[in-house]
Amino acid sequence: MTKLTQDQLQDHLQMQLTELESLQSVFYNPGEIKIEDICTLADIKDYVNNKTTVSPPYLDFTINVVVDHLKFELCVTLPHEYPKTEPEIFVRNHKLNRNKAVQLNKDLNEFITNQEKGEPCIFSAVSWLQDNSSEYVQVEQEETPPKNNTADEKYLRYWIYSHHIYSKTKRREIVELAHQLKITGFCMPGKPGIICVEGTTTDVIEWWQTIKSMNWKKIFCKVVEEDQLEEGRAFLKFEKFEEVVFQNSGVKFNHMDMGELFRFLEERSLGYIFKDLFGVDAKSSHS
Repeated sequence: MTKLTQDQLQDHLQMQLTELESLQSVFYNPGEIKIEDICTLADIKDYVNNKTTVSPPYLDFTINVVVDHLKFELCVTLPHEYPKTEPEIFVRNHKLNRNKAVQLNKDLNEFITNQEKGEPCIFSAVSWLQDNSSEYVQVEQEETPPKNNTADEKYLRYWIYSHHIYSKTKRREIVELAHQLKITGFCMPGKPGIICVEGTTTDVIEWWQTIKSMNWKKIFCKVVEEDQLEEGRAFLKFEKFEEVVFQNSGVKFNHMDMGELFRFLEERSLGYIFKDLFGVDAKSSHS
């Protein structure tokens, strides 16, 4: 999409504020709607009211929707272009069977895609969830079969490239799901967003299927590395999964310091992947 003018961005943000106020008038009980960062909301209001010319971050909020005594978290990120473009929206509920949760998110985002562009659609998304969520309810069993932890278990490493990773709810989900599945690696938010996940084949694939079911502008697995030598855990380069930020002088981490990213990778003997991810040698990242 063409870069927005200040007037266009102000118009879009004003519509976002109006929609948020309408949502808050309906979901007014404590905890029903949560704004991820109150400072972001203040920044948006300042921009709309010509108190600043610095573009604010994206607006993140979560709506807790209860259907048949089961709570669904509807996580919403509104890009600057919204409502002219689709919101980033997904549902999380860790009590549900993960396959059903993935399908629910795919179907919800298909519904959103089919809505009229230029019109606010969060109320419609809530209504769809209230009407359809019961079809996906398949609560995870309390006892799950033990995983195969034999010494010859295969390991994978996925290198994932996203147009951007700004949403606080997505960033939290990326980390929490990795922790649940005992996956290691890192997530670098900003523009572009880079994620490295490594672990057993089953866990890495399950993590990726869940994360990519969210509504992204652009996300894909760019490089896959396999434990071809059957080295087991020696293949893994990270001790845990964490979010890492290599912020340069850009405003509100619009862009990361690629030189710092390269050094981070080099420390783990992974510097070779830089060219595969970005198509340039690491030296070019400083220019």
